[in-house]
Amino acid sequence: MEQKLKNDPRYQNHESRPDLAGEHPQGDRLQVFGFVLYVIAILVDQFYLGWAFWLRDLVPFGVRLTVSLIFIVFGGFLSLFGIHSVFSEYTKVPRMYTTGFFSRVRHPIYLGALIVYFGLLVFIMSPLAFLIFIAAILLYDWLARDEEARMLKIFGESYKIYMRQVPRWLPRIINISPKSKR
Repeated sequence: MEQKLKNDPRYQNHESRPDLAGEHPQGDRLQVFGFVLYVIAILVDQFYLGWAFWLRDLVPFGVRLTVSLIFIVFGGFLSLFGIHSVFSEYTKVPRMYTTGFFSRVRHPIYLGALIVYFGLLVFIMSPLAFLIFIAAILLYDWLARDEEARMLKIFGESYKIYMRQVPRWLPRIINISPKSKR
C-alpha cells in the first residue's frame, strides 16, 4: 500500500477513488435505506401484524438459530473479505479483482450482504421481510449491473472475458467456461 495515496484527498471517498472503477453515487445510501426498510418490516411483522409467529412454530428455535447463524457468519465473512480486498490497497491506476472469492462470483460483497439478509430471514421467518428481501435482491442486481457497466468502460475486453468466465451471483460447481487462449 502506498501511504502517500492513502493520505491523498482524492482517495478519501471510496465512491470517487481514482484507483477503483467506481460505484453508483447513491449505492451506499440505497443499501442503508434497504436494510432500514428490512428492519422496519421485521418490527412491523413482529409487533403489529404477527404473521411470523405461526411460521416460527413450524421450525424449532434451535434449528432456525443454527441455520441463521451459519448464513449470517458466512455472508458477513464474504462481504468483509471482499471489502478488505477492494478497499485496503491504494494504487495509482484502476485494477480488476479476479482472485479469491472474486474468481468464483463477480460481486462477493453484494452476495455476502444478501446472504446476511437471508440468514436473518431464516431466523425471523417474516413474510413481510421476505418481500423486502426480494426488493433487496433486485436492488443489489441493479447496483451490480451499474458497476459492471463502469468496469466495462475502464477495462473493456478484459472485463468481458472475466464476465464470461465468472458468474455474477452463483458460483459454478464445475467450471465449464471456455479457457482463454494464450
